Amino acid sequence: MFLKKVKIKNYRQLKNIELDMQDSLTVLAGPNNSGKTTLISVLKGMFCDKKLSFNYSDIPVNLSLAWLEKILPIFQQIMIEFNKEEGIREIINKISVDDRFIDDYIMDSFQAQIQVDYNPECDDIQYFADYLMDLDDTKHSFYFIYTYELSISSFEKGLNEHYDRMSVRFRDIDDPEGAEKETKRYFLKEELLRLYCNAVVEKCYFCNSNYENANPMEVVAFKNLFNFQNIPAIRELDDSESDSSKGISKRVIALLKDNNTWIESTKTLPDLLMKDIEDSGAKKEIKNSSIISLDNTIRNISKTSGGHIGKLQLEMDVDEHDVEEFIQRITRAKYDIDGLLLNEDSQGLGFSNLIYLHMKLEEFYKSIDNNKVNVFFIEEPESHMHPQMQNVFIRFLKNYYVDKKMQGLITTHSNEIAKMVGLDSLRVIRQTGKSKSELFNLCEFRNSIKGEKVGNVDEESEFLLENFFDWFFEIGYSELIFADRVILYEGDSERLYIRKLIKLPEFSDLADSYIAFIQVGGAYAHNYLPILKMLKIKTLIITDLDYNKNAVSMDEVKSEDSKSTNATINYCYRLVHSDRGEKYSPNIKELYDFQTKGENILYNGLVYLTFQDEKSTARTLEEAMLNKLLKVDVFHTIKRSDWKEKRKANKLTFSIPNNKENEKDSKYSIHKIVEATSNKKTDFMYSVILSGNEKEMLPDYIEKGLLWLAK
Repeated sequence: MFLKKVKIKNYRQLKNIELDMQDSLTVLAGPNNSGKTTLISVLKGMFCDKKLSFNYSDIPVNLSLAWLEKILPIFQQIMIEFNKEEGIREIINKISVDDRFIDDYIMDSFQAQIQVDYNPECDDIQYFADYLMDLDDTKHSFYFIYTYELSISSFEKGLNEHYDRMSVRFRDIDDPEGAEKETKRYFLKEELLRLYCNAVVEKCYFCNSNYENANPMEVVAFKNLFNFQNIPAIRELDDSESDSSKGISKRVIALLKDNNTWIESTKTLPDLLMKDIEDSGAKKEIKNSSIISLDNTIRNISKTSGGHIGKLQLEMDVDEHDVEEFIQRITRAKYDIDGLLLNEDSQGLGFSNLIYLHMKLEEFYKSIDNNKVNVFFIEEPESHMHPQMQNVFIRFLKNYYVDKKMQGLITTHSNEIAKMVGLDSLRVIRQTGKSKSELFNLCEFRNSIKGEKVGNVDEESEFLLENFFDWFFEIGYSELIFADRVILYEGDSERLYIRKLIKLPEFSDLADSYIAFIQVGGAYAHNYLPILKMLKIKTLIITDLDYNKNAVSMDEVKSEDSKSTNATINYCYRLVHSDRGEKYSPNIKELYDFQTKGENILYNGLVYLTFQDEKSTARTLEEAMLNKLLKVDVFHTIKRSDWKEKRKANKLTFSIPNNKENEKDSKYSIHKIVEATSNKKTDFMYSVILSGNEKEMLPDYIEKGLLWLAK
């Protein structure tokens, strides 16, 4: 039995998300405040806790506001006009019929739809048999609904308790001379929402695969179908010198509870302990030194009440529980390092956390009931762990869940864990709007690109896109799933320059965002578009126009047959102009128009593709930067001696070709200078930054792109 899917509607920022689980380990990754904790709270509330907490802060804001807009005028009118008894009756009659709320006065309720799958060849469905709705032999699933429903009787009870206070506030608001009206209105809205939430009742149903034809079932019966346990994100670990927690020792003792050898060994310990205490004379001494004198005192005092108090004695009772507590207190895990025994705290919190997680896993494994759905949650296992330890541990976890045939879910904001777990097991949760999170299944993404080839300048490429993404995650580019923004760039010089630029005041908004910097070539950048589109991440692609490097004038660049060799630019142009065919190659003039018309902003404002514009005349970043500094087009020639002076005056590093044959002071264009510096691009960029020229040399196309990204 395993949990296949959970679909959650209308709980905080989770307005409509679906978690599709692997039958072994599933990893839920996302940045802070993305909804991971909320999702885990829902799962724990449904499957572990007595009841899922539900108050007005758990209702999506848009639903609360829409409900208040309908209900507030009704309450205001009735509570001002009627006394308590009549007012309650009027309100209930207005919002309900036959002891049921009218649909207009019910919010779209929180609901979870749950699918449990089983293997008919090896799973015993005795606990689930009563809830089977699908009799198709080819389908092996059970379906449940967990929800909250509004009770009119509970609502009326709450209204009766709070009517007087609410009516006073409504009258104050209606009074032209009443003070603090907005504050009172705020508290009334809060009171109404609280009434609503206090009137909801936990309900469970079993149903068909469309989550229709729902049949009620006891909430306790539903929860008894699941064995869910979790390790919370906040957990007590100790690395203090006192070693007071002895967490490892306690976990080892806990693991022994169901061990038959341990049970047999400890059965005789209470009797042996009592015998040793008596043989030592300790019991006799306690009795002689304190109990006898205390007993005499009690007897003298008891004469005032007839002397009916019995004789005081001290007896020692020792049972198995006392022995277990005693053993826990005296047992300490120690590390043997070259014959020296060191306490638990000697290895620090990271190592203690790793061992603690392993012990808890072992405890859960022993508690598994194969007739139930067993799932073990770990929230943020990376706590206190160095990245390399995270790497090792996540590989251990993957193998552990597979080997033990256990199902698990872990939440993380660790890039190390995300890149190691693989696309099939990875689920990503992100905020995609105000108070709205979405969950993305990267296993489905992999399936959606199956068989597609990696696109680049080589049209005969045989590399599969799904393998490309496996590799791209392994080398650390998985960080984009945690990012607020993404910048795709070509090389090291671009990376240096962009990181320096976002420190400028005009791009200060970017400095407060988590930006994933992904280095890609112009031939490969467009291969990232499918995953960026799916994850809905705002992305800036900075790339080079790459027209014919042998061109000597703008007329030649803008000729009919002048093309770009940049596969990403050509691909994006075809996205917009799909009517021109899959292999259409636009000329440079068409690409300039493409940029001028704003067609380089793709996927409804999600992706901005920027490259050198017609004004800069450049084909690369370095050319565009020199064009901005010198204010001449890239074909304009300058004497070699003048180039030396400009290089010295601006404190830049670039190469200048030697004088041509029979020329004492040859002339060279920006294009030729950049060509000569092709092997020293990083040195050139360092000189720009160290000389403080980054702003003065900022090309317009990059400035526009960064300003767009900062919005």
